[in-house]
Amino acid sequence: MPTSHHDSQLRYILKLTRFGVVKWRRTADHNETFKTTVRNIFVATVWEDRASRYFRLQGSDGCAQKVVSSADSEVVDALFSQAKRRAFNLYGAIAKIGRLDS
Repeated sequence: MPTSHHDSQLRYILKLTRFGVVKWRRTADHNETFKTTVRNIFVATVWEDRASRYFRLQGSDGCAQKVVSSADSEVVDALFSQAKRRAFNLYGAIAKIGRLDS
């Protein structure tokens, strides 16, 4: 079970994602997988499988520093959803559709 410190770190990355500071990209993995680089030091990855959604934070050495599932924290679900929206640029696509209706 993650501590409140881990939960606050996830919320911080979620906040940066919502404000567009963190740029997510989709990987070529067969699962829904999205990656971003945080301050050129860490690589954050979110993905889902049939059972859950997951968050992994890796250092520059490639070793996982934190792995959290949606069963451990509800923030992982929100972070996955935001990363997916940002990677597919759903906000921009919806805005273009809205302009066509005008």
